Amino acid sequence: MGQYDKYICTTLQKRDMLPGPNWQEVDKLHANGKRIAMEHTLWLDSEVIQGSYYGEATWIWPSSYPGIITREEQMKLPTNDKPMFPHAHNFPELLSWWGTDPEHPEDFNPMGMIMDDELIPLNSSWVAYIPTGMRHMPTMGRGGKAASAPVCHWVSGPGFYTREHEAEEDIHDMKTFEMPKEKPIDELKNTKYFVYGTKPGQARRCYMLPYDPKYVKPMALVDDTVVPVCEFGCETLWLLPGDKSKAGYKMMKERTVSHGTSIIFQAMNYDSITDLCAEVELWIGGEKHIINKAFGAYIPPDVKAGPMVIRNIKKQIFFMISYPVGLGVTKWRGGK
Repeated sequence: MGQYDKYICTTLQKRDMLPGPNWQEVDKLHANGKRIAMEHTLWLDSEVIQGSYYGEATWIWPSSYPGIITREEQMKLPTNDKPMFPHAHNFPELLSWWGTDPEHPEDFNPMGMIMDDELIPLNSSWVAYIPTGMRHMPTMGRGGKAASAPVCHWVSGPGFYTREHEAEEDIHDMKTFEMPKEKPIDELKNTKYFVYGTKPGQARRCYMLPYDPKYVKPMALVDDTVVPVCEFGCETLWLLPGDKSKAGYKMMKERTVSHGTSIIFQAMNYDSITDLCAEVELWIGGEKHIINKAFGAYIPPDVKAGPMVIRNIKKQIFFMISYPVGLGVTKWRGGK
């Protein structure tokens, strides 16, 4: 084993922390050929990878996929968790639901997001920047529209979070909780925290390399030039099959930065959600790592990383890299 293997995670950790049916019930469903619609691939934090930022990565499968149980069936399971209520963190968070059709991000289940005392309607793919201390919670949409393709859900933030660690004031009784009233969109002040795509000419990190638009489709890039007072940002991409070159796509050049960095790769592979259906070459601290499983990686501050290359993509892959930006570069430096 190398010195930096510990900064790469290829297994789903902390299954006891996931919402919905507990892991024992999920395993029973799998044994009977059944699946739940929302399936996690990764949970990252400083207990999983020393010093790491927090993050989760999830696929949400359409109800038409084989074996998917209905929401009504899932809610009847004896191990189903209590509903989530609006909550806040002591760190900023990026949270996203994103449709998997690169050309049609509007192929998406309409939903909403509670941000403080507002309910933000969401009818297309999105990333939300949630400032430290802001109460928030995703909500189900209305109108009955359902995405025809899977949806990718992920979160990332420079802190440590478990659902058991919520402050008392963040836990509401169902009988007293009231959904914020809907308002006209032009009266909502917290819409400024939502990003729905990448703007033309938007500056990327200097170490991220150009890509061929036939095989790489940008999703969203979040930083302090896009979202006011942003302290934690990201770049997200769809990586598509088709590049047959032996060299592959060199995504990131060698670099050393003064803060931590989180990286996630996962394939849209319903048959085997742990199989990356590709090969990633990632160098950390001068060590070469070849990875063919869905994975999360954390690069500590002041550790050399790169180059990073992906080859032999067989199925569409979600890629995310997240990092502190603006005032967050010194505030959320990350651990080692």
